[in-house]
Amino acid sequence: MAKTIIIGHKNPDTDSVVAALAAERYYKEVLKIDAKAYSAGEINNETKFVLKTLSLKAPSLLKAVKKDDAVVLVDHNESGQIADGISASQIAGLIDHHKIIFETERPISIRVEPIGSTSSLIAKMYFESGRKVSASLAKLLLSGILSDTLGLSGPTTTDEDRKIVKALNKIANIDIKEFVSELFAAKSSLKGISIETLITQDYKLFEMGRSKVGIGVWETTDPESVNAEKAKILKLLFEKKFKENLDYIFFFVVDIIKQGSVLYLISDNESELAKKVFKGKIEDNGMVLEGIVSRKKQMAPVLTAALSK
Repeated sequence: MAKTIIIGHKNPDTDSVVAALAAERYYKEVLKIDAKAYSAGEINNETKFVLKTLSLKAPSLLKAVKKDDAVVLVDHNESGQIADGISASQIAGLIDHHKIIFETERPISIRVEPIGSTSSLIAKMYFESGRKVSASLAKLLLSGILSDTLGLSGPTTTDEDRKIVKALNKIANIDIKEFVSELFAAKSSLKGISIETLITQDYKLFEMGRSKVGIGVWETTDPESVNAEKAKILKLLFEKKFKENLDYIFFFVVDIIKQGSVLYLISDNESELAKKVFKGKIEDNGMVLEGIVSRKKQMAPVLTAALSK
């Protein structure tokens, strides 16, 4: 029997998982369409913390898609980030806050806005529908928003995100500052994390001009715990680049507290492009970047611009 699948991107972050779960409720409650949220990969420690705190089950890992299934993408639309097995003909909807670069084989339902998180957008859709938002849903949506906007301090944060958080918290009634602190601690945790997982857990592939580029990000309140493994990380990045036949691979260790990052550079190719784009000083295969924390707004766009000329 055909079904409606709602799913976020590969290597899912908290916003991707939360958006899928919240969109499932929206489809069932508002649109009266039976839908089910799935995950395109293993969930991270921060998302596990959110789900445990809210006593929610993680969405099942998508293993197969039937020919007649309809797929709604949330929090992504680039081909390299779409779960394996999903064809363009199956995509029936998109809810996202990134730029659109994909084509569909037929008209589909699309809701895309320049906002801080996909969870913000789904909250907005709920408010527009007039449907009552429960306390549990409000807490879930707040988790996605606060994670993706780095507690409303990241460069992707908009005034609309702040208004949505305020409206949701009138329902949820949580201590935002305390919850963000707990989110950051969970986000930074290396418990059960291998070096390979460290570089791939928040990793996305991009087509930039004629170049295939991988960008991994690790957000943490304790960057030194990651930098201590720098030699191993560089080795694995080098291996990953050639295994995936990439033109470039970059890894950013984002310091949530100081609002900056260290960019790991594995070869002269990456170093030359980084010097051209970010104009920082390279030392010991790394470049310190003050104020650079967002892949969506600060990392990918400038790399894309440089490689598309």
